[in-house]
Amino acid sequence: MAQFESSNGKLRDDEASTLAQTIGGAAASRIPLEVSLAALAEERSDPRLASTARRLSTRLQQGASIDEAIRDLGDHLPRPIAGVLKAGIESGDLAGSFERFSEQQLEAGRFNRRIRSTLAYPAIILVILVPILLFLSIWVVPMFADLYRDFNMDLPPMTEVIIEAAKQTPRLILGIAIVVIGVPLVLRVIGASWLVHRIRAAIPFLGRLWMWAGQREFTSQLASFVSLGLPLPTALAHTSQVMNDRNVARACDRASQRVEAGQSLSNSLARSIHFDRSLVTLVHWGEKHGALPEALAVATDLFDDHVEQHASLVRRLLPPLTLVSVASIMFCILIGLMIPMVQLIEGLSR
Repeated sequence: MAQFESSNGKLRDDEASTLAQTIGGAAASRIPLEVSLAALAEERSDPRLASTARRLSTRLQQGASIDEAIRDLGDHLPRPIAGVLKAGIESGDLAGSFERFSEQQLEAGRFNRRIRSTLAYPAIILVILVPILLFLSIWVVPMFADLYRDFNMDLPPMTEVIIEAAKQTPRLILGIAIVVIGVPLVLRVIGASWLVHRIRAAIPFLGRLWMWAGQREFTSQLASFVSLGLPLPTALAHTSQVMNDRNVARACDRASQRVEAGQSLSNSLARSIHFDRSLVTLVHWGEKHGALPEALAVATDLFDDHVEQHASLVRRLLPPLTLVSVASIMFCILIGLMIPMVQLIEGLSR
């Protein structure tokens, strides 16, 4: 689930969407924004969301403009909300900005759920497999190793490999847990979440799910800001600020700098390895025909299809591959431990 920074920890994507809908609804109904935010802070039991809404409401009640309130709150306001607020102010369409942002958040949530459901089966298998491997490596395999050592048996190479692997398995599992859980946490704390997203997208076979999702998020967000009439460098800067995929966001920020320096958007994207070549082609067509928002909308639909197709492929292939891998591991352990046992029984029966 996507998360955003707040003063009291992390805002989940549903909390950020609630805040966005409150601001957008206030802009559309012309209710004073500070009143809507104060009501949100009082009605919600969630302390993180209430704190963010209360801080913003207080600054507005003190007479600060929305732009000043954003600057004063700094990191206390979720980054995407601050970006959409700035885009709404610059475009003069605050309600439209938050309406589009809320739609994008709903779509992002749908894609996150699709990815999680795709990876649920192998994750469950791993959760079951890890305790079994620990049990075998700590208790079962050492018991067989001691038995064979007491009889001074010459063990087959497969059995020796299994016994040695059992000694290293707890350390290996601990190391993998540190890498998978600890390293991402540290990178997020030091502000390097973009590296987590880059590594995630580089995972063989599975990484393409996140890669296509990041491309889709970029095109949909940029299309929203361009359709508001914002200058292209500004639209790119705001897109970078509101994106969940921080790796693509960094590439978007560099593209914004190139466009501001006078390069075309297609050339700017082509110079980065983080943007798909089909996107570059569509953007070039859109620039040539004066239909950039339409080209970005087509690209969004294209990446929608890529995510759906790859998710379907993963769902078809990953469960049987996982099952075969687990069965192969258990079969090798069983055979490796039983071959010396059969030899021992034959020797004792003579």
